[in-house]
Amino acid sequence: MKHPPQIGAAFAGADLAESTGVEEAASFVVDLLHRPASDIRVVEGQLDLLEDLVVDGHPDSFELSPLSPVDAGTVWAVDGGSTLLADGRSFQVAAYRASRVRFRAGVTDLVQTPPLTVRAISAAEVEGIAREVLTELCGAEPERIPELPRPVDALREWAEWAEVYRTIADAEAGDLLLVDGSLHGGPLVPPQVVRRAHEEAVAKGVALAGVVKASTLFWGRNAPLVTLLKRRGDRELGTVPWAARISTDPVFGRLYVGEIFVAHLAGTASHAFRVDVARGPTPVEEVLARLCGAADDPAFVGYPYPLARAHQAARVTGYAVADLRRTFRDALSRQGMSEDDIEVLFQDFHDILNRS
Repeated sequence: MKHPPQIGAAFAGADLAESTGVEEAASFVVDLLHRPASDIRVVEGQLDLLEDLVVDGHPDSFELSPLSPVDAGTVWAVDGGSTLLADGRSFQVAAYRASRVRFRAGVTDLVQTPPLTVRAISAAEVEGIAREVLTELCGAEPERIPELPRPVDALREWAEWAEVYRTIADAEAGDLLLVDGSLHGGPLVPPQVVRRAHEEAVAKGVALAGVVKASTLFWGRNAPLVTLLKRRGDRELGTVPWAARISTDPVFGRLYVGEIFVAHLAGTASHAFRVDVARGPTPVEEVLARLCGAADDPAFVGYPYPLARAHQAARVTGYAVADLRRTFRDALSRQGMSEDDIEVLFQDFHDILNRS
Protein backbone atom coordinates (compact mmCIF):
# COMPACT_ATOMS: atom_id res chain seq x y z
CA MET A 1 0.00 0.00 0.00
CA LYS A 2 1.34 3.41 -0.96
CA HIS A 3 1.28 6.23 1.55
CA PRO A 4 0.88 9.93 0.70
CA PRO A 5 4.27 11.68 0.41
CA GLN A 6 3.82 13.61 3.64
CA ILE A 7 3.12 10.42 5.62
CA GLY A 8 6.16 8.72 4.12
CA ALA A 9 8.30 11.69 5.05
CA ALA A 10 6.97 11.57 8.60
CA PHE A 11 7.87 7.89 8.92
CA ALA A 12 11.31 8.47 7.38
CA GLY A 13 12.07 11.00 10.10
CA ALA A 14 10.39 9.13 12.92
CA ASP A 15 13.68 8.68 14.82
CA LEU A 16 14.63 12.34 14.55
CA ALA A 17 13.57 14.63 17.39
CA GLU A 18 11.79 17.75 16.19
CA SER A 19 13.45 20.92 17.40
CA THR A 20 13.53 24.66 17.01
CA GLY A 21 16.30 27.15 17.59
CA VAL A 22 19.17 24.96 16.34
CA GLU A 23 20.63 27.66 14.09
CA GLU A 24 20.30 30.27 16.83
CA ALA A 25 22.09 28.00 19.32
CA ALA A 26 24.88 27.31 16.82
CA SER A 27 25.28 31.05 16.18
CA PHE A 28 25.54 31.66 19.92
CA VAL A 29 28.36 29.12 20.28
CA VAL A 30 30.31 30.45 17.29
CA ASP A 31 29.91 34.03 18.48
CA LEU A 32 30.93 33.04 22.02
CA LEU A 33 34.26 31.69 20.80
CA HIS A 34 35.09 34.57 18.50
CA ARG A 35 33.53 37.67 20.03
CA PRO A 36 36.25 39.95 21.43
CA ALA A 37 36.42 40.18 25.22
CA SER A 38 38.93 41.61 27.65
CA ASP A 39 38.51 39.56 30.81
CA ILE A 40 39.17 36.11 32.24
CA ARG A 41 36.60 34.75 34.67
CA VAL A 42 37.33 32.18 37.36
CA VAL A 43 34.16 30.63 38.81
CA GLU A 44 35.13 29.27 42.22
CA GLY A 45 32.45 29.80 44.86
CA GLN A 46 34.53 29.38 48.05
CA LEU A 47 37.26 32.00 47.81
CA ASP A 48 35.64 34.31 50.35
CA LEU A 49 34.21 36.22 47.40
CA LEU A 50 30.58 37.02 46.73
CA GLU A 51 31.19 37.10 42.98
CA ASP A 52 33.41 35.34 40.46
CA LEU A 53 37.04 36.40 40.22
CA VAL A 54 37.44 38.54 37.08
CA VAL A 55 40.82 39.78 35.79
CA ASP A 56 42.04 41.35 32.58
CA GLY A 57 43.14 38.85 29.97
CA HIS A 58 42.82 37.41 26.47
CA PRO A 59 43.50 33.84 25.26
CA ASP A 60 46.18 35.12 22.90
CA SER A 61 48.05 37.01 25.64
CA PHE A 62 49.16 34.01 27.71
CA GLU A 63 52.61 32.62 26.98
CA LEU A 64 52.63 28.99 25.84
CA SER A 65 55.80 27.49 27.34
CA PRO A 66 56.98 24.10 25.98
CA LEU A 67 57.46 21.36 28.57
CA SER A 68 60.09 18.61 28.62
CA PRO A 69 58.86 15.43 30.35
CA VAL A 70 60.99 13.98 33.16
CA ASP A 71 60.63 10.87 35.30
CA ALA A 72 57.53 11.27 37.45
CA GLY A 73 59.18 9.88 40.58
CA THR A 74 56.83 8.88 43.39
CA VAL A 75 53.32 10.15 42.74
CA TRP A 76 50.29 9.75 44.98
CA ALA A 77 46.78 10.40 43.66
CA VAL A 78 43.42 10.78 45.41
CA ASP A 79 39.96 10.59 43.86
CA GLY A 80 36.45 9.80 45.06
CA GLY A 81 33.30 8.07 43.89
CA SER A 82 29.67 8.28 44.98
CA THR A 83 26.16 7.18 44.14
CA LEU A 84 22.61 7.78 45.30
CA LEU A 85 20.94 4.64 46.65
CA ALA A 86 17.52 6.11 47.41
CA ASP A 87 15.87 9.47 46.95
CA GLY A 88 12.76 9.91 49.04
CA ARG A 89 12.58 13.62 48.09
CA SER A 90 12.59 14.58 51.80
CA PHE A 91 15.65 12.40 52.41
CA GLN A 92 18.44 10.69 50.50
CA VAL A 93 20.59 7.63 51.09
CA ALA A 94 24.06 8.10 49.63
CA ALA A 95 27.16 5.92 49.28
CA TYR A 96 30.64 7.34 48.79
CA ARG A 97 34.36 6.70 49.22
CA ALA A 98 37.77 8.17 48.50
CA SER A 99 40.57 6.03 47.10
CA ARG A 100 44.26 6.59 46.68
CA VAL A 101 47.09 5.06 44.70
CA ARG A 102 50.87 5.35 44.72
CA PHE A 103 52.86 5.28 41.49
CA ARG A 104 56.54 4.56 42.03
CA ALA A 105 59.40 3.37 39.81
CA GLY A 106 57.06 3.21 36.83
CA VAL A 107 54.42 0.98 38.40
CA THR A 108 51.39 1.36 40.65
CA ASP A 109 52.58 -0.32 43.83
CA LEU A 110 49.69 0.67 46.11
CA VAL A 111 45.94 0.80 45.47
CA GLN A 112 43.61 1.45 48.41
CA THR A 113 39.88 1.22 47.80
CA PRO A 114 37.90 1.39 51.04
CA PRO A 115 34.38 0.00 51.40
CA LEU A 116 31.60 2.41 50.47
CA THR A 117 30.26 4.47 53.35
CA VAL A 118 26.44 4.61 53.37
CA ARG A 119 24.75 7.60 54.97
CA ALA A 120 21.13 8.75 55.20
CA ILE A 121 20.64 12.51 54.89
CA SER A 122 17.61 14.73 55.35
CA ALA A 123 17.21 18.47 54.89
CA ALA A 124 16.88 18.91 58.65
CA GLU A 125 20.18 17.12 59.36
CA VAL A 126 22.44 18.14 56.50
CA GLU A 127 23.71 21.37 58.10
CA GLY A 128 24.65 19.54 61.29
CA ILE A 129 26.49 16.87 59.30
CA ALA A 130 28.31 19.54 57.31
CA ARG A 131 29.35 21.43 60.44
CA GLU A 132 30.67 18.24 62.07
CA VAL A 133 32.67 17.09 59.04
CA LEU A 134 34.01 20.52 58.11
CA THR A 135 35.07 21.29 61.67
CA GLU A 136 37.22 18.17 61.58
CA LEU A 137 38.63 19.05 58.15
CA CYS A 138 39.30 22.70 58.98
CA GLY A 139 40.65 21.98 62.45
CA ALA A 140 38.19 24.58 63.78
CA GLU A 141 34.63 25.73 63.28
CA PRO A 142 34.19 26.58 59.55
CA GLU A 143 33.70 30.25 58.76
CA ARG A 144 30.49 29.35 56.92
CA ILE A 145 28.56 26.32 55.79
CA PRO A 146 28.31 26.04 51.98
CA GLU A 147 25.04 25.51 50.20
CA LEU A 148 24.47 21.81 49.63
CA PRO A 149 22.04 21.22 46.74
CA ARG A 150 23.48 17.70 46.28
CA PRO A 151 24.76 16.42 49.64
CA VAL A 152 26.15 13.24 48.04
CA ASP A 153 28.69 15.36 46.13
CA ALA A 154 29.71 17.14 49.32
CA LEU A 155 30.22 13.88 51.21
CA ARG A 156 32.45 12.59 48.42
CA GLU A 157 34.56 15.74 48.22
CA TRP A 158 34.97 15.94 51.99
CA ALA A 159 36.12 12.32 52.00
CA GLU A 160 38.65 13.16 49.27
CA TRP A 161 40.20 15.97 51.30
CA ALA A 162 40.35 13.79 54.41
CA GLU A 163 42.27 11.30 52.28
CA VAL A 164 44.55 14.12 51.07
CA TYR A 165 45.47 14.86 54.70
CA ARG A 166 46.17 11.17 55.36
CA THR A 167 48.29 10.89 52.23
CA ILE A 168 50.39 13.94 53.08
CA ALA A 169 51.13 12.34 56.44
CA ASP A 170 52.18 9.07 54.75
CA ALA A 171 54.18 10.62 51.89
CA GLU A 172 57.90 11.32 51.96
CA ALA A 173 59.78 14.47 51.09
CA GLY A 174 60.01 14.83 47.32
CA ASP A 175 56.81 12.93 46.63
CA LEU A 176 54.12 14.49 44.44
CA LEU A 177 50.46 14.34 45.52
CA LEU A 178 47.76 14.82 42.88
CA VAL A 179 44.22 15.88 43.71
CA ASP A 180 41.27 15.43 41.38
CA GLY A 181 40.07 19.01 40.96
CA SER A 182 41.47 22.44 41.64
CA LEU A 183 43.35 23.61 44.71
CA HIS A 184 40.76 26.17 45.68
CA GLY A 185 38.37 23.56 47.09
CA GLY A 186 35.26 24.38 45.06
CA PRO A 187 31.85 25.53 46.26
CA LEU A 188 31.57 22.60 48.70
CA VAL A 189 34.97 22.83 50.41
CA PRO A 190 35.94 25.93 52.45
CA PRO A 191 39.30 27.48 51.60
CA GLN A 192 40.56 26.72 55.13
CA VAL A 193 40.63 23.04 54.16
CA VAL A 194 42.95 23.67 51.23
CA ARG A 195 45.15 26.07 53.18
CA ARG A 196 45.60 23.47 55.92
CA ALA A 197 46.52 20.78 53.36
CA HIS A 198 48.99 23.18 51.73
CA GLU A 199 50.67 24.00 55.05
CA GLU A 200 51.03 20.32 55.94
CA ALA A 201 52.39 19.48 52.48
CA VAL A 202 55.00 22.26 52.66
CA ALA A 203 56.04 21.11 56.13
CA LYS A 204 56.58 17.55 54.83
CA GLY A 205 58.34 18.64 51.63
CA VAL A 206 55.55 17.16 49.50
CA ALA A 207 54.58 18.78 46.19
CA LEU A 208 50.83 19.31 45.77
CA ALA A 209 48.94 19.72 42.49
CA GLY A 210 45.35 19.53 41.27
CA VAL A 211 44.16 18.51 37.81
CA VAL A 212 40.72 19.67 36.71
CA LYS A 213 38.74 17.66 34.15
CA ALA A 214 35.88 20.19 33.88
CA SER A 215 37.38 23.65 34.17
CA THR A 216 35.63 26.81 35.34
CA LEU A 217 38.09 29.12 33.58
CA PHE A 218 36.22 31.32 31.11
CA TRP A 219 36.96 34.09 28.68
CA GLY A 220 34.48 36.92 28.29
CA ARG A 221 30.92 35.60 28.19
CA ASN A 222 31.92 32.17 29.53
CA ALA A 223 33.80 30.88 26.50
CA PRO A 224 35.90 27.90 27.70
CA LEU A 225 39.45 29.16 28.16
CA VAL A 226 41.04 25.69 28.23
CA THR A 227 39.52 24.84 24.85
CA LEU A 228 40.61 28.14 23.32
CA LEU A 229 44.19 27.71 24.52
CA LYS A 230 44.30 24.09 23.34
CA ARG A 231 43.23 25.23 19.87
CA ARG A 232 45.88 27.96 19.91
CA GLY A 233 48.56 25.53 21.11
CA ASP A 234 47.76 23.10 18.29
CA ARG A 235 48.10 25.92 15.81
CA GLU A 236 51.26 27.52 17.17
CA LEU A 237 53.27 24.68 18.77
CA GLY A 238 51.93 21.53 17.18
CA THR A 239 52.47 18.21 18.92
CA VAL A 240 54.55 19.26 21.92
CA PRO A 241 53.60 19.49 25.60
CA TRP A 242 53.15 23.03 26.89
CA ALA A 243 51.76 25.05 29.77
CA ALA A 244 50.31 28.55 30.01
CA ARG A 245 50.32 30.33 33.37
CA ILE A 246 46.90 31.89 33.93
CA SER A 247 47.47 33.33 37.42
CA THR A 248 49.55 36.27 36.22
CA ASP A 249 47.49 38.94 37.97
CA PRO A 250 48.71 39.73 41.53
CA VAL A 251 45.21 39.08 42.90
CA PHE A 252 45.75 35.34 42.42
CA GLY A 253 48.67 35.34 44.84
CA ARG A 254 46.44 36.69 47.60
CA LEU A 255 43.65 34.16 47.05
CA TYR A 256 45.31 30.92 45.99
CA VAL A 257 47.89 28.57 47.51
CA GLY A 258 49.66 28.23 44.17
CA GLU A 259 49.69 28.96 40.46
CA ILE A 260 47.00 28.15 37.90
CA PHE A 261 48.00 26.78 34.49
CA VAL A 262 46.36 25.42 31.40
CA ALA A 263 48.56 22.50 30.40
CA HIS A 264 48.80 20.16 27.42
CA LEU A 265 50.70 17.30 29.04
CA ALA A 266 51.37 15.11 25.98
CA GLY A 267 52.05 16.16 22.43
CA THR A 268 49.51 13.78 20.87
CA ALA A 269 46.79 14.29 23.52
CA SER A 270 43.36 15.49 22.48
CA HIS A 271 42.79 17.36 25.74
CA ALA A 272 44.39 20.09 27.79
CA PHE A 273 43.56 20.61 31.46
CA ARG A 274 43.58 23.23 34.15
CA VAL A 275 46.44 22.34 36.48
CA ASP A 276 46.96 24.01 39.86
CA VAL A 277 50.45 23.74 41.35
CA ALA A 278 50.85 24.71 45.00
CA ARG A 279 53.73 26.84 46.17
CA GLY A 280 56.25 24.63 47.93
CA PRO A 281 59.70 23.08 47.93
CA THR A 282 59.48 21.81 44.35
CA PRO A 283 59.62 24.40 41.54
CA VAL A 284 56.41 24.56 39.51
CA GLU A 285 58.32 23.86 36.29
CA GLU A 286 59.56 20.57 37.77
CA VAL A 287 56.05 19.59 38.90
CA LEU A 288 54.69 20.22 35.40
CA ALA A 289 57.53 18.23 33.84
CA ARG A 290 56.82 15.32 36.22
CA LEU A 291 53.15 15.49 35.29
CA CYS A 292 54.15 15.15 31.64
CA GLY A 293 56.23 12.12 32.59
CA ALA A 294 53.17 10.55 34.20
CA ALA A 295 50.78 11.39 31.33
CA ASP A 296 52.10 9.07 28.63
CA ASP A 297 49.95 5.98 29.22
CA PRO A 298 48.31 5.02 25.88
CA ALA A 299 44.90 4.53 27.49
CA PHE A 300 44.87 8.00 29.09
CA VAL A 301 47.39 9.93 27.02
CA GLY A 302 47.68 13.51 28.24
CA TYR A 303 46.13 12.81 31.67
CA PRO A 304 48.27 11.79 34.66
CA TYR A 305 48.05 8.01 34.94
CA PRO A 306 48.01 7.93 38.77
CA LEU A 307 44.85 10.06 38.79
CA ALA A 308 43.23 7.85 36.17
CA ARG A 309 44.07 4.80 38.28
CA ALA A 310 42.68 6.48 41.42
CA HIS A 311 39.47 7.25 39.54
CA GLN A 312 39.12 3.61 38.56
CA ALA A 313 39.70 2.52 42.15
CA ALA A 314 37.09 4.92 43.55
CA ARG A 315 34.32 4.74 40.97
CA VAL A 316 31.05 3.03 41.85
CA THR A 317 30.06 0.70 39.03
CA GLY A 318 26.53 -0.27 38.08
CA TYR A 319 27.09 -3.73 39.55
CA ALA A 320 28.24 -2.19 42.85
CA VAL A 321 25.16 0.02 42.96
CA ALA A 322 22.87 -2.96 42.33
CA ASP A 323 24.60 -5.01 45.03
CA LEU A 324 24.50 -2.16 47.54
CA ARG A 325 20.84 -1.45 46.89
CA ARG A 326 20.06 -5.13 47.43
CA THR A 327 22.02 -5.06 50.70
CA PHE A 328 20.18 -1.92 51.77
CA ARG A 329 16.81 -3.51 50.97
CA ASP A 330 17.77 -6.51 53.10
CA ALA A 331 18.68 -4.20 55.98
CA LEU A 332 15.30 -2.47 55.68
CA SER A 333 13.56 -5.85 55.76
CA ARG A 334 15.47 -6.91 58.86
CA GLN A 335 14.26 -3.76 60.57
CA GLY A 336 10.61 -4.57 59.80
CA MET A 337 9.90 -2.71 56.57
CA SER A 338 7.57 -4.55 54.19
CA GLU A 339 8.50 -5.37 50.60
CA ASP A 340 5.72 -3.09 49.34
CA ASP A 341 7.05 -0.15 51.34
CA ILE A 342 10.59 -0.84 50.14
CA GLU A 343 9.39 -0.87 46.54
CA VAL A 344 7.67 2.48 47.02
CA LEU A 345 10.88 3.85 48.52
CA PHE A 346 12.94 2.99 45.44
CA GLN A 347 10.44 3.57 42.65
CA ASP A 348 10.82 6.43 40.20
CA PHE A 349 8.23 6.90 37.47
CA HIS A 350 10.93 8.33 35.19
CA ASP A 351 12.22 4.76 34.84
CA ILE A 352 8.89 3.71 33.35
CA LEU A 353 8.65 6.72 31.06
CA ASN A 354 12.19 6.26 29.79
CA ARG A 355 11.52 2.63 28.88
CA SER A 356 8.58 3.48 26.62
